[in-house]
Amino acid sequence: MAGGSWRRHGTDRSVRSSLGPRGSLRASAGSVRAFAATLRRRLAGRPADVLVAVVLTGIAVLLRLRLPMPDGAGPTAAVMAPLVGAGLPLVWRRSRPGLVLAATAVCYLTGELLDPFGDNAQSVFLACYSVARHTPAPRSLLAPVALTTTLIVPEAVDGRLNVISPADTAIPLGPADYLVAAAMAAAVWLLGASRRRLYADAARLRDLAERLRAEQRVSARRAVAAERARIARDLHDLVAHHVSAIALQARAVTVVLPDDSRAAGQGVAAISEAADTALDEMRGLVRLLADPPPESGAAPLPQPSLRHLERLTGESEAAGCPVTLTVTGPVAELPPAVQVSAYRVVQEALSNVRKHAGAVPVRAGLACRDGGLTVTVENAAPAPDRRPMPGSGLGLIGMRERAALFGGTLRAEPVPDGGWRVVATFRPRDGSSYVLADGGYAPEEGR
Repeated sequence: MAGGSWRRHGTDRSVRSSLGPRGSLRASAGSVRAFAATLRRRLAGRPADVLVAVVLTGIAVLLRLRLPMPDGAGPTAAVMAPLVGAGLPLVWRRSRPGLVLAATAVCYLTGELLDPFGDNAQSVFLACYSVARHTPAPRSLLAPVALTTTLIVPEAVDGRLNVISPADTAIPLGPADYLVAAAMAAAVWLLGASRRRLYADAARLRDLAERLRAEQRVSARRAVAAERARIARDLHDLVAHHVSAIALQARAVTVVLPDDSRAAGQGVAAISEAADTALDEMRGLVRLLADPPPESGAAPLPQPSLRHLERLTGESEAAGCPVTLTVTGPVAELPPAVQVSAYRVVQEALSNVRKHAGAVPVRAGLACRDGGLTVTVENAAPAPDRRPMPGSGLGLIGMRERAALFGGTLRAEPVPDGGWRVVATFRPRDGSSYVLADGGYAPEEGR
C-alpha cells in the first residue's frame, strides 16, 4: 500500500513537472474559471442583494479611507477585513438570515474592538431587519437582542483593545444609551416583522383570489353543463316527440301504400304537419337561445301549456294511438312553469308510447288537488310482434328532473295487463311565482 501510494504521488509529480509552467498556468486558470462559475451559480437570482452588499461595503471602506490609516500592509488589511466581512454576507440575507446576522455581528464587533475609527453598523441593522423579514416571529425575536448586544458591547468595554489604532475613544454609557440602542433594535425588528406580515397577507390574498378564480371557473363549467342539460331536454322533448310521430306515420304509409292510396296520402299529410310543427318549435328554441335574438319579423312561439294538450292528443291519434284525456280540477290556475313542465311530461310519455308500444290506446289524466298536480299516462299492451324503437334514456331522466324541480316525483312502471304507466306529481309552493334559473325553474322568492 505504501509503495502504491508512493508511486501514485511520484506519478502525479512527474506529470506536473512534464506539463511545465504553461501547464501549471492552464490548471490555475481552469480552477479560477471553475470557482467563478460556482460563484455565479450561487449568486444567480439575487442581483439586488449583491448590489446592496457591495454598496454598503463600499460606503464603509470609503469612510474609513478618509481617516488616518495604520502603517504597513498587514494592519491596513486587518482594518479593512472586518468592514468587508460585515458587508459581504448580506448577499445571502434572504436565504440564511440567521447566519448572516451572526457573521455580520462578529465582524462588526471585531472591527469596533480593534479599530475604533471603522464603522459598518448599517450592515448589522440590515441583517437584523432581514431576520425579522424572512424568519417567523418567535425565532426572529433573538435578532433585536443580538443587535442591541452588538451595539452596546463595544461602547461598554472600559477602554477598547485598540490593537490597530491606538486611540482612547471609550465613552461612558448611561441608562438612556441602553434604552436608545434597544429602541433602535426594536424598531428595526418591527419594520421587518411588519413587512413579513404584509407580504404574507398579500400572498394569502393572491391565494384566495386564485381559489376564487378556480371556483368561478368551476361554477361557470357547472352553469354551462346545466344549460346544456336544459337545452338537451328541450331538444329531446321537441324533436323526439315529432320525429317519433313522423317515423311511425312513415312506417304506416309504407304498409298501406300498396292497398290504400287515400290512407297513404293522409299519412303523408300527417307527416308533413308533424315536420312543420317540429320546425316551428325548433325555430322558437333557436330564437330563445340566440344572443342577441335574430332580427326577424316572425314572433317566437308561445310557451306550451296545459291548454295545448289537444295538440298532443291529435298528433298521437294521427299516428294511430287514440288518447282518452281526463282533466280534473283547476288546472289552468297552476303557475305557467308548472304547466310547461307538465306539458313536456305528457309529450314525452306519449312519444315513448309511440316508440315502444306502437299504435295502442292511451289514457291520460290530469288531476289538480290542493295546489298539487298529478299527471298519469297509461297505455295498453303492445302487439306481440311489436319491435320497440331504441331509446336514449334521456326521456325518463328529463321527466324526473322536471317533476323534482317542483318538489314532485316520477314513477314509471308496468301494469298487469302488459302496458305501461307513468305517474308524475308536481307540488309547487303556494303563492310562488317561478322563474328560469340554473337550467330549470325555481321559486322567485327563494332565489
